[in-house]
Amino acid sequence: MRLSEEIRQRLVAAVAEHADAMIGFAQRAVQTRSLPGEEEAMARLLRSEMERLGYDEVWVDRVGNVIGLLRGSGGGKSVQFNSHIDHVHEGDPALWPYPPYAGVIEGGVLYGRAASDVKGALAAQVYLGPVLRTAGLRPRGDIFITGVVLEELGGFGTATLCQELRTDYAVLGEATNLEVRRGHRGRILVEVRFTGRSVHASAPERGANPHYALARFLRALEELPMRSHPDLGRSTVAPTLIATDQTSSNVTPGVLALSLDWRNVPGEEPEDVVDRVRELAQASLTPGVTAEVRAVGRRVRSYTGLEAEMPPTRGFVLPGEHPLVRAAATTLGEVFQRQVPVGLWQFATDGGHLARAGIATIGFAPAEERFAHTVNDQVSLHQLRQALLGNAALALALPDAEEGSPR
Repeated sequence: MRLSEEIRQRLVAAVAEHADAMIGFAQRAVQTRSLPGEEEAMARLLRSEMERLGYDEVWVDRVGNVIGLLRGSGGGKSVQFNSHIDHVHEGDPALWPYPPYAGVIEGGVLYGRAASDVKGALAAQVYLGPVLRTAGLRPRGDIFITGVVLEELGGFGTATLCQELRTDYAVLGEATNLEVRRGHRGRILVEVRFTGRSVHASAPERGANPHYALARFLRALEELPMRSHPDLGRSTVAPTLIATDQTSSNVTPGVLALSLDWRNVPGEEPEDVVDRVRELAQASLTPGVTAEVRAVGRRVRSYTGLEAEMPPTRGFVLPGEHPLVRAAATTLGEVFQRQVPVGLWQFATDGGHLARAGIATIGFAPAEERFAHTVNDQVSLHQLRQALLGNAALALALPDAEEGSPR
């Protein structure tokens, strides 16, 4: 459906009525610390809020995701608005301009851990229900609000949700600065382990020091040709951590373990990456040193007690001409009365799990990418209000975005 000016005005008026309550919920969410695996308090807060707001059904699934359902009138596509309820650690609170869990609002900005990633976006999704009800509007398709767990540790919440809730479309609440995103690269954590022979540093000739193999490997890695994608550009690889089996500076190490953060484009599988890195490591060996290469999974445990080992994060890209992308950009342009850019995320999200499950996925949210995972984590109240308006419009329009339809 296209948004008439009359419908737009009804949405604008309804957003004005609910914006303060939405901002208050975003503030309470920021004040609720919810590290990965410790989201229970935040889940209770979210469930209580959606029940209070009159969603048709609200439940918590086996992994701890909170799901709210707004039933459609029938005949349209189903859409889930997906935001995660966990966040990264705050680090040293003394480095923050405001206490990380105070939820300070100053100068029209909400500050605190997860304000941008992604509790502000979550609030703007949750409140689309009361906005539509106040405006007297009902989407044709079912609308789900999903607050998922463990996104920061590989997306266990969304991966589990995909097994039980298969919507047609998904809108991710990862920061887009009120633009549309249609994909990103994946992430593979690769460990390269060089093993030599440890000896007293006064007699290095008696040992096999893995430092030299590691040095040769890093020089070769810097020159390694990377795979390219027409939309996402090149894959990248960044050496990050080095661990050794020694703590004394007068002992040559027996083992050096190097971590590689490999951001892969779609079609570049983890097995392919490991094979390439292994070949490079073998070619870098020095006498007496061996190498092992593996993709590292993450062991996770939800607050409900469910456990798993998460595979590498998958990238995805939705074509720019996909009906979901076109419908989202058109709808947001109509409700904001301006052109809305379409782009790609720099970082990885749960979108790879959704895309792998056959759920066409885009991103739309307030906040800027640059504030995520920083001590300046923040979201502007103006963007929160705009995101609420945009989400309500998307919930109304996207159920009618059909494959091949000319919106």
